[in-house]
Amino acid sequence: MVTSTAEGPLRTLPVPIPIADIYHGPSTSSASSYSHDTGMEASDQHHQHEHPRPTTANPFRRDRSASTSLPWKRRPKSLVLGDGDILDGLGELAIEESHDVNNHEPRPSTSFKGKFRRASVSLMKGIVGRDRRSSEPAVDYHEYRPTTAHSAWNRLRQATSFRHSRSSYGDRSGLETIYSPHESEFPDLPVPGHGLAPPIIPHHTGGAAKAAAAMQNEYFAFARQQQEWLSTDELNDRESGIGIALTATESQSGFQEEQDPSIVRTDFIAHLPSELSVQILAHLDAAQLRAAGQVSRLWYQVVQDQHIWRRSFLREKTSTYATSLPVQPGTGCGVPTIRPGMDWQKIYQARDELDRRWQIGPQARATYLNGHLDSIYCLQFDENKIITGSRDKTIRIWDMRTLQCRLVIGPPEVVNETSILFDPNGKPIHYASSTTNERTNPSVPVTVSFPTHHKASILCLQYDDDILVTGSSDSTCIVYNVRSGYRPVRRLQHHTAAVLDLAFDGKHIVTCSKDVTICVWDRETGALLKQLRGHSGPVNAVQLRGNTIVSCSGDFRVKLWNIDSGKTIREFAGHTKGLACSQFSEDGRYIASAGSDKMIRIWDANTGECIREIQAHDMLVRSLHIDSVSGRLISGSYDTDIKVFDMETGEQRLDFPRWHASWVLSAKSDYRRIISTGQDPKILILDFGADVNNIGMLESARKYEVACEAGFI
Repeated sequence: MVTSTAEGPLRTLPVPIPIADIYHGPSTSSASSYSHDTGMEASDQHHQHEHPRPTTANPFRRDRSASTSLPWKRRPKSLVLGDGDILDGLGELAIEESHDVNNHEPRPSTSFKGKFRRASVSLMKGIVGRDRRSSEPAVDYHEYRPTTAHSAWNRLRQATSFRHSRSSYGDRSGLETIYSPHESEFPDLPVPGHGLAPPIIPHHTGGAAKAAAAMQNEYFAFARQQQEWLSTDELNDRESGIGIALTATESQSGFQEEQDPSIVRTDFIAHLPSELSVQILAHLDAAQLRAAGQVSRLWYQVVQDQHIWRRSFLREKTSTYATSLPVQPGTGCGVPTIRPGMDWQKIYQARDELDRRWQIGPQARATYLNGHLDSIYCLQFDENKIITGSRDKTIRIWDMRTLQCRLVIGPPEVVNETSILFDPNGKPIHYASSTTNERTNPSVPVTVSFPTHHKASILCLQYDDDILVTGSSDSTCIVYNVRSGYRPVRRLQHHTAAVLDLAFDGKHIVTCSKDVTICVWDRETGALLKQLRGHSGPVNAVQLRGNTIVSCSGDFRVKLWNIDSGKTIREFAGHTKGLACSQFSEDGRYIASAGSDKMIRIWDANTGECIREIQAHDMLVRSLHIDSVSGRLISGSYDTDIKVFDMETGEQRLDFPRWHASWVLSAKSDYRRIISTGQDPKILILDFGADVNNIGMLESARKYEVACEAGFI
């Protein structure tokens, strides 16, 4: 209630504790009557300062709060206890010295009011220790001692007042009795111990956790209602992971709390049209598709769609390192011709296994083809055939699938000899063998000689679907018509020394020679268009990309030429000895060169900068091949080693040491094989696709078969 005096208005008086209703002692009490109780004097003075009482008020009068009392309704009184009952229990309610947290020196107290304050604190502990909302036993707080009499008195009053009952989660009244006003800012945190005193651990925490648990239960109930629209068939899919509530670990719980509960999660495969499901899943690679197929039976059925695997394969397996366009199906680069009814999942699996073998190590089956009588200087191959040129003056065509020699082209004095087909014991000299020298796949090829033929070693060759061009030590080149059974069309003659290398495209044929010149010919007519001069030593290699030629020479230099002008565009200097080979990437961005200094250098064709140096071999590097699709660089050396490097990093990926008995003269590769030739008259096939399931599905369809004296090739 609000009281006032002549001096001014006073505060609303708090409701005294119920014990004040039952005590009837002396009517007056002054500070001097208990000033000897030093331990309580300061607190009492502080209390009186904060809550001044009117001078006319009776201290034992029961005041009522204006907020709850009405003039016509009498407030019920508390239980009446006698004076003796209180005095008898003072000894039991007193706080022992050993429980004094602050270790104050106990002082004797003769003031009844001081004892009464201590008794009220102890009584309050017993009251607030019992949680009316919980079945847990009351917490014993006897080891704690209130900081001030004022705070203990008010908390005791609040605990016994009907106006201060709470209905929220977690009752913190027990904690409020033991913390000082400064500690009340963090009521749910432990209080460190002081000196030798133990820390104070709260016993009545957890209100926020209970509230959070209740909210989570409500959310789960709401989520279950939202899932009722799912069909019965989906809910009965016991093999599916859809709709299963996972128990999160501690590390995952934080992530789950951040998720928006308003997001509805559903199986999009089950509700979208199949065409859209296929479009979505086609963006996954093989490993992701296999994982998706394990989600449920429905997902497994959708993942089996061949359109998904075809689109994924064509996206993942047609990218290239240095070509202007992705790999086109049916071009012999490991992307098969698209035909109806193809099992693209098996095709993808076969290609994945093949690529893995290229990465993890030399898991290739070695096969040797025998038949040449002398060193094999050059070769080229595709999925169907291998064509080789040798010092024995012959060109031989081999079947890639059967590993048999089908055709031998050479001068009549060579091909008419019996020794070109049989050994002295009458056995065929053309056969395949493994590393154990076991003979397999023997063959007796057809031999043929044309009026236009080479009279010396075949040093270089190249073919496409229409023509085969060969260069020889007789300083000439011969152009053959492939479709007519490899019949000669014309001879290219202008060099004055051996033709060491050649290259051609749809318009030009380019040849280089020991006579230190480069000749440019018209492909259709065979007319000489230009002769390029600039090297001071034998030109050992040439490559052609568009209207640009790259060449290397024994003069240590690599040159870039323009066909139209016939002039040098750029010169690449850095090698310290003569060069034996050079290669141009298909997009014309990179040039690789090597030679007697045992180093492989990779150049930027646009800037002339040497972007990478590779310490490759122990002897002269005789052969280089850039696989512009995979980015692999194949090298062969006089040290009899064949190595595979990464064009991007320069790192060595694979090494095949001493697979030839002597110098390696030529080495090339495609998506599946490395094929090399050397001074020993054998062709080495390193097949990474051997024993890979369905590896044949990666092959392109044959565009045509060539009819010749040997039949169809």
